[in-house]
Amino acid sequence: MVVTTTDTAVQVSVELTPADGVVIEGNSLGVTIRIRALRPASIENAELTLIRKVNYTYGRGNIYGGVFPARDRSTELIASVTVPAPGAIPAGQTRVLSGTLTIPTDGPASVRGDLIDVGWSVRCVLRAAGGQIIKRERLIDVQSWGQTSATDIGHPPVGEHLGQVALEFIALSSRVLEPGTPLTGVLRMRAHDTAATRGVRVQLVRCEEVWGGPGQVADPDASESEGYRHSEAVMAAVTVAPAGTLTPGTVVDLPFAVETPAGLPAPSLSIGNLHVRWEVRAVVDLPLRLDPRLSLDLLAVTATHQPSGRPAERAAERPVPGSLDTD
Repeated sequence: MVVTTTDTAVQVSVELTPADGVVIEGNSLGVTIRIRALRPASIENAELTLIRKVNYTYGRGNIYGGVFPARDRSTELIASVTVPAPGAIPAGQTRVLSGTLTIPTDGPASVRGDLIDVGWSVRCVLRAAGGQIIKRERLIDVQSWGQTSATDIGHPPVGEHLGQVALEFIALSSRVLEPGTPLTGVLRMRAHDTAATRGVRVQLVRCEEVWGGPGQVADPDASESEGYRHSEAVMAAVTVAPAGTLTPGTVVDLPFAVETPAGLPAPSLSIGNLHVRWEVRAVVDLPLRLDPRLSLDLLAVTATHQPSGRPAERAAERPVPGSLDTD
């Protein structure tokens, strides 16, 4: 995509490499600026800046004991590069400037969530003779391997309300969640008591947590009045068993395949007070009772190709299909 705009004396086009503006953390982004003079002009300085904007919602209490959501916004200038300015440009002629910006690996990549939003852009600033400043900005999408949350794939499963029904993931294709790659596995269900169900489903869930507001120490045990906020969104779901009656002692193995969205809105993330987890969750729908459920953390990546030999690949080594140990 090329963005072209016209000022009084020049026409400016901004191109990115890759052209779609999608870049993986740790990689480089090429920026090309084309300047066409509509009349004699002089560009004395040209600068490229990599910008990250972080917006998130946290909890705030008041003197009356109420809690309300508050929003914090910050803009960071991550890196700047000065490129050689073309100087005088005769009317009708074009000058091409180019530079490279490297995406760091130590900060949050692009996130589009309910509580957390992280956006990236490239800003081009040209300073012309006479003090005129020309600015152009292009949004980019920074993809991530989710390595700030690499330990998530080592977390054991977490069960809730399992008094009547025991649940276990006895097989899972991977604990690394990749865009557009289905998550398959087998859920084992063992009934302890007779119970009527309205079905069994397996969900792909994105969980966001904010552990405090600006200037606060990140604390996962903080109350909402102390800054904590939590949000969950079911990104995909599949029904693996219809409504029926569970018989005590019966063991049922339920294969499943959950379609992963082609464009995940966020990678797994754990930086400071901002946290995004992804999990596969099995839920038994019981009428008028708390639903038994079992959740297992995944490592979500938004990058679409894993280079061989990267340390990140070794940190997120995938289990062999069917070998999941949930003990």
